[in-house]
Amino acid sequence: RSRRATHCSAHMAARAIDEEDGAEVLDIHAFFVVNGVNLADLRLRSDVTIKQLGNTIARAALISRKAAFPIAPRISLAGKELPPAKTLAEAGITDGANLDVDAYPAVLTASSDRVARVWNAETGECERMLQGHTGALLSAAFSPDSKLIGTASEDKTAVLWSSVTGDRWQTLHGHRDVVCGIAFSPDGMWVVTCSNDCLGKVWSSKTGRCVATLEDHQKPVFSAAFATDGATVITHSQDGKVKVWNPRTGVLLRTVHDSCVSLYPTSFSPDGKCFVIAPGDRTAQICDMESGRCVSTLRGHAA
Repeated sequence: RSRRATHCSAHMAARAIDEEDGAEVLDIHAFFVVNGVNLADLRLRSDVTIKQLGNTIARAALISRKAAFPIAPRISLAGKELPPAKTLAEAGITDGANLDVDAYPAVLTASSDRVARVWNAETGECERMLQGHTGALLSAAFSPDSKLIGTASEDKTAVLWSSVTGDRWQTLHGHRDVVCGIAFSPDGMWVVTCSNDCLGKVWSSKTGRCVATLEDHQKPVFSAAFATDGATVITHSQDGKVKVWNPRTGVLLRTVHDSCVSLYPTSFSPDGKCFVIAPGDRTAQICDMESGRCVSTLRGHAA
């Protein structure tokens, strides 16, 4: 009983101090517009900005594993979007308010300045900088649930970051040369990297442990990606070969394209039955995943 009384007294005193300097303390409830889930119940001063409120909601949602917001989310009250620069009081938020929360579209960039940046695609504002690599960045990717960001660098490492906090989650050591690319599996549990050391590697996104090494290319591997079902990994190399692997064991399943020209990064069809390659001859080729046979050649580019 004594501890409860002390706690209440301290709480009342803190509230009085806030009210004395003109900032009321508000109880706020945030709900995700996608599924109606309660993301957070917060108690904040009325002089906090909407942007600060968004960052607080993003962190709370990450901790509770209810959602991931790489940038401060869009916040609305009674169907009206609230300007990020306004305070809660200026935005008309009152005690007990129910707010709608939605994600802004985000863009991820990687640069030779050794920094990756997360941008608000609507406003063009840089929301977060991921710093720590000692070499130029060559690739960056979001995990499917947007909770993690992967970066690949000339410093021979790849790094996994928290997209919400910008904190380094795991550093992937193991390549002996420049890491050219990085990609997540569809379920986000695995990461594949490729390197100038002629290898691909598959890693656990949770532990950062290398679970398989993809070894058969004779020249630098410029691109690697998981198939849409996550059951296979495809790699593209300067040796002109496209190879399909078991990502759990590292076993080479088949070579589906073999030519004497370099290949640029390509992609899968949504159903995983075809992939597209750009062999460097001003064409793109649609190939069957099982046989590797080119089923259509796209011509028209002048360079």
